Amino acid sequence: MGLYSIGASTRDKSKEGGTMDLPRRGAMLAVDDGYFQPEYKSLKGYAPVVGVIGYKSRIYGIVVKMLLVDSPYIEDLLIDIYSEAIRLTDKVFEAVVCDNVIYGGFSVYDPWRLNERIGVPIIVVFDHPLDLTRIKAALESHFEDYIDRYNVIERSYKSSRVVATPKGYIRMLCIGLKWDICLKLIADNQTYHPLPQPLRHADVIASAIGRALAMRSSSAKM
Repeated sequence: MGLYSIGASTRDKSKEGGTMDLPRRGAMLAVDDGYFQPEYKSLKGYAPVVGVIGYKSRIYGIVVKMLLVDSPYIEDLLIDIYSEAIRLTDKVFEAVVCDNVIYGGFSVYDPWRLNERIGVPIIVVFDHPLDLTRIKAALESHFEDYIDRYNVIERSYKSSRVVATPKGYIRMLCIGLKWDICLKLIADNQTYHPLPQPLRHADVIASAIGRALAMRSSSAKM
C-alpha cells in the first residue's frame, strides 16, 4: 500500500458536464481523520483521512486517503488531499480547515509550514481541550522525535483563541487570514453546531470508513 493511498475521490456532478456550482465565497476544504484499530499504532496500520469540499450542508467533493498511523507523513498527505480537491473543483476555496494538528495517532503537521507550502489559509479547530502535559509524556514514551512533535502541538494550541460564534464558543487558530475574516468563514459554515458543517461531514465520513475497514479486517481474521 505504501505510505498512504487514495481511497476514493468523488465530486458533485449535478451540473451539466460535472462542473461544480461552488459559491463565490465561503467554500472550504475540511479535513478530519477516522477510527483505526489500537493495534495499528506505531506504524502497524492505516487510518482514513477525509477531505470534504463544502459550504454549510452542501458537499461538492470528497477526497479519501489512508495515513500510516503515527507516521510523519501527514503534511504531505494533506497537500495531496488539497491538490486532489483543487483538481475536482478547478477553483481555490477560502481555506483548509483541520480538526487539531494531530491525526492518525500522533501524526503531527505544522500548520504554519503547510500554509507556506500550499499558499492557502489554514484554520485549525480544537474541538476539545488538550492536556499538554499528558500529550508530552505520551510522545516522550513512544517517539524519538517527540520534542519536534510536541513543540508543534504546544505552539499551535497556545496560539489558538476561544472565540464566540452564533452557535457557541469554539477554539481555533487562523494562519494566513485575518481573525475577523476567519471567524466569519467559520460562522457562515455553521448549521446547528459550533463546528463548521463541512468539518462535521469529514468527521462522520472518516469515522464510518474507519469502522467499516475495521469490521472487514476482523471478518477476514475469522
